[in-house]
Amino acid sequence: MQIIQPVDQQLWWEVAHACPYATFFHTPRWTELACRVNSTVLDRTIAAILPNGVRAVLPLLEIRRHGPFAALMSTFEGCYGGIIADGPLSRRDVTRIYRQAYRWNISNFYYLANPIAPPETIDTTYRFGDEIAHVLHLERDFETIFNRFDKSTRTNYRRGLREGVRIRRAASPDDYAAYYRAYRDAVRRWGEDDNYGYSWEFFTHVFAFEQRYPAEMALWVVELDGAVVGGTLAFYWNQHITAWHGAVTREALKRRAMVVLDIEIARDAAARGFRYYDLNTSAGIAGVMQYKRNFATTDHVIARCCYRSPLLKPVIALRNQLRRRPPDTERELAPSSSMLAADS
Repeated sequence: MQIIQPVDQQLWWEVAHACPYATFFHTPRWTELACRVNSTVLDRTIAAILPNGVRAVLPLLEIRRHGPFAALMSTFEGCYGGIIADGPLSRRDVTRIYRQAYRWNISNFYYLANPIAPPETIDTTYRFGDEIAHVLHLERDFETIFNRFDKSTRTNYRRGLREGVRIRRAASPDDYAAYYRAYRDAVRRWGEDDNYGYSWEFFTHVFAFEQRYPAEMALWVVELDGAVVGGTLAFYWNQHITAWHGAVTREALKRRAMVVLDIEIARDAAARGFRYYDLNTSAGIAGVMQYKRNFATTDHVIARCCYRSPLLKPVIALRNQLRRRPPDTERELAPSSSMLAADS
């Protein structure tokens, strides 16, 4: 097996196009956006070429470094990660590729498994928890899909249309600005402070990328009485669409805008031949999970994995022990090693 790092962009794009289970988060575009919005992260993606010619890519970001120790993530913002390939992989192949990220000088390596990836491509050696991704499996005949939805969802969709909810793609910076205002309104509704979540600068970068790559991303906005009152940012790749970020105002919620929004995005996706509309994970929030299940989604249990360097485990254990001491003692004894920071 030949390991390649850094990875040639053309090779990465070819694998991402050829892999039926690749998502947008596995493409160079997501890494490019990550490096654009956060200058402190670095692309550490690796590729492998097997003796039979199959090529695999493991997208990796270095999110921090302390001395020789680097922390890695697959992928940016904790989105779906792991290996993609342009042919079949054996368990042995997968283990050898992941071993490139399980090195002594990797303080920790976090990744969230891909819900549509074959099980043999997922390494769960360092699994520490699970998430549930809610995925709607699409068909060309959208009415068949619609009729599977819970009755309450179908009723709320029709009511939303009667109450004037309209959906379209964002077309200008003003649409993005209106969406961002709706998002901040939602943040306040959730009881979070002004520092929570994404900045306006982040969305200016997304707008710029959407203008350049409209086939790969779209901000779908909700209009009420001619004004944008929310929306959903969706990412597109191969057979898969992910609803990645969404928010609407209080008034839009009352008029059932989210239901109309999700159904119209799914309808558009089915018409364009996509197989999956992924409503993403729900952080274990029961109400959000039930909302998604009302769309007749399939629950995909996906692993959350985190490797930690064995060299740091004694240091981490010492830190945790010191944290359990009385405060005065902890102040006197707390170490200042950069190795502790590498795991914090």
